Amino acid sequence: MAAKGEKATLLWNGEAMQNASPQKSKRDLTRGVWELARLHTREAWLCWYPAVWGACLSAGAREIALDRATFCKVLFGIWSSVTATHATFCTFNDLCDRNLDAHVERCKVRPLPAGMITFKEAVVAFVAWLPLTYGITYATLGRVGVITFLPIWALSMVYPFMKRIIPFPQIVLGAVIGGAVFPGWAAITNDLTDLDQALPLFAATMSWVVYFDVFYAIQDRSDDEKVGVKSLAVLLGDSAWIFLAFLGLLQVGFFALTALKAHVSAFFWIFGLGVWAVNVPWHVLSLDVKNRNSGGKIFKANIMLGLYMTGVALIELLVTRIYPRTLPQVGEFVMRVMSAKEGLYYVEE
Repeated sequence: MAAKGEKATLLWNGEAMQNASPQKSKRDLTRGVWELARLHTREAWLCWYPAVWGACLSAGAREIALDRATFCKVLFGIWSSVTATHATFCTFNDLCDRNLDAHVERCKVRPLPAGMITFKEAVVAFVAWLPLTYGITYATLGRVGVITFLPIWALSMVYPFMKRIIPFPQIVLGAVIGGAVFPGWAAITNDLTDLDQALPLFAATMSWVVYFDVFYAIQDRSDDEKVGVKSLAVLLGDSAWIFLAFLGLLQVGFFALTALKAHVSAFFWIFGLGVWAVNVPWHVLSLDVKNRNSGGKIFKANIMLGLYMTGVALIELLVTRIYPRTLPQVGEFVMRVMSAKEGLYYVEE
C-alpha cells in the first residue's frame, strides 16, 4: 500500500523548482532499504486496521464461531501480508517520486533524495519485495488472500501517477487502504462470493482514509501550491473543513450500516461507533487551515483512533464469537471476580 500524503508533482514546463536541494545523508544501504519500506514508522498500522475490522465483523455477519488458534493465525496473516504489501509499494512510490521529494520540505530526508541509497539499489529492493509479498500472502492467507489482494496491488502501482494527473489522488489511496477489508473478511469466511457484504465497511474505511489524508495533506499545502501539485488540500483551500465534515458523516453512517449487518452488541455501538462519532466533530473543529502543523496532529490522532476501534472490534469478537457471552454474563463474571478478591482480602486480614 502506497505511502500517505505524497503530494509532489512534475513541473510540466520543465522549469527548475526554486526549492533548495536537500542535504545529502551518509550512504547507508540497510537503513535506506528499511526506510524506503517505511518500516521505521507506524504508517502500516493504518493499513492493518481495515483488514482486522473486516475479519472481526465478518464473523458477526456470517455468525461464525472461531477458536483462538484459527483467529491468531488469521491475525498473523493479516499483519505479515499487509506489512509486506505496504513495504513493497512505499518503495515503489519513492522510486516514482525520487525527483520530486527533494522539493517538498517534509520529504527531503527520504533515502533517495537524501542520497542514502542509489536509484538502482532501490529498484533491486522493490523487485525483491514483489515475490516476497506474494509468497507471504499465499503462505499465510492462502488463495483467497492473494485474490483479494490483487486489486490492492494493482491500485498501489497506479497511485503514484494519480498524484500527477488528478486533483484528488486521495480517492485512489482510499480505495487501496479501504480494500484491505476484503482480505480480512475472506480470511474468516474463506468465501469470495459474499464480499458484497463487506461493501459498507469498505465505504466507511475509504471515507476515513480520504478524511485523514486531507488532514495530512494540509501540512504540505504551501509547498504544493508553489510547485503546482494536485491535492485535495490545495483544491479545497480554506473550505476543507466542509468536505471533512461530510466525510465524517459518511464514516459514521457506513460504520453504523456495517454494525447492523454484523449484529454487533451494545458494547460496540457505545464504545466503538459512539466514541468514533464523538471524535469526528472534535477533529473538524480543531483544524486550523492556516497552521500547517494542525493537520499533522489530527492525522496522528486518527492513527490512535483507528487503533482504538481495532481494540474494540477485537474485544467484540472475543466476547461474541470466541468466548460467546452476553453483556449481562460479562458483568456477572466481573462481579464474581471482584467478590473473590474481596473474600481473599478478608481472609488475609
